[in-house]
Amino acid sequence: MKSEYNIALVGELNGCIETTLEVLAQRDFPVGKVFPLVNAGDIFKTNSSSPSDEDFEENENENEFESNINSVMFSGKTVDVIDIETFDWQQVDIAFFLTDIETTKKWATVASEFCVVIDNSGTFLEDENVPLLQVDVNEESLARYTEKNIISIPSSESAQLSLAIKQIQQEVGLVRINVCSYHSVSVAGKPGVTTLAGETARLLNAKTVETSTFPQQTAFNVFPQVGELNEEGVSFGELRLVNEIRSLLNDPSIIVSSTQVVVPMFYGCAQAVHLQTHYPLDLEEVAHALHHTEGLSLADSVCDYPNMIDNVVGNADVKIGRLRKDVCDASGINLWVCADNVYFGVATNAIKVAEKLIQTYI
Repeated sequence: MKSEYNIALVGELNGCIETTLEVLAQRDFPVGKVFPLVNAGDIFKTNSSSPSDEDFEENENENEFESNINSVMFSGKTVDVIDIETFDWQQVDIAFFLTDIETTKKWATVASEFCVVIDNSGTFLEDENVPLLQVDVNEESLARYTEKNIISIPSSESAQLSLAIKQIQQEVGLVRINVCSYHSVSVAGKPGVTTLAGETARLLNAKTVETSTFPQQTAFNVFPQVGELNEEGVSFGELRLVNEIRSLLNDPSIIVSSTQVVVPMFYGCAQAVHLQTHYPLDLEEVAHALHHTEGLSLADSVCDYPNMIDNVVGNADVKIGRLRKDVCDASGINLWVCADNVYFGVATNAIKVAEKLIQTYI
């Protein structure tokens, strides 16, 4: 183990990169240098803040609020942003790819020739030589990172769900998982957050809105689509969750059903989960298993559940509430699972993998 590690970050500057840098500092990760990277051709434009209601009254296009950003803050210091096209990957020990599939496909393999890549995009979901890893769920998979020098981490919704049900699956096994995931608009990154803020301001000022980032208006609305749907009406994210849960739990026989919904909330992901176990369980057994799982916080009673605003956003733990037996299925368990999709699902998960990596391998 070295005393310091140089870290590259690929993603939204004032989205995932900003949060990941914050968590790196909070967890005292032994950082030497950090290199925030942007896509080739990017002119370093990103939304610096959400515009006010008054701003939206005067401007028809939210893009007018973009401002040039060529640096970010880390541990109280300014760090210059670098064009990924000219970057020398030999400077880096670990590269966090917190970006889209297109960017990851272009650069992750290049980066992996010089450093360990930790990828959040789902690009390598079908690559058997790239381990999918969730800390506290299947850490034994980490040893396989040397096959391609790349480690995949699951989507935020797969991460929180696998952590919530891992202990139950280990003790009694799971026959079926039905999950409906309620995604905040930050599932689309900073543009999603800006879209909701802008639409809300315009509607409250009796102005019309035009959809762009999402298939429908996000303000005061709920719709069951995150990303494009295939011919069968299933999204990539829904398929990704099915495959990731089976992989993380090491059980391809589990029946997994997933629906993704967008709700008018800035950050966080909440899931209504129904589990069918191999045989009926006492609820106290389930609660005991959840209480003894690292990174989980279980509500005190079957009637309690976490407050998304006060208990979840900005928190690194997965919160569980409404744990109860299913009224129609003796082997059924229902629960409500919540986490911050950016702070926990992206930043903390990626950094926890890096921590395990440096403790044992590099």
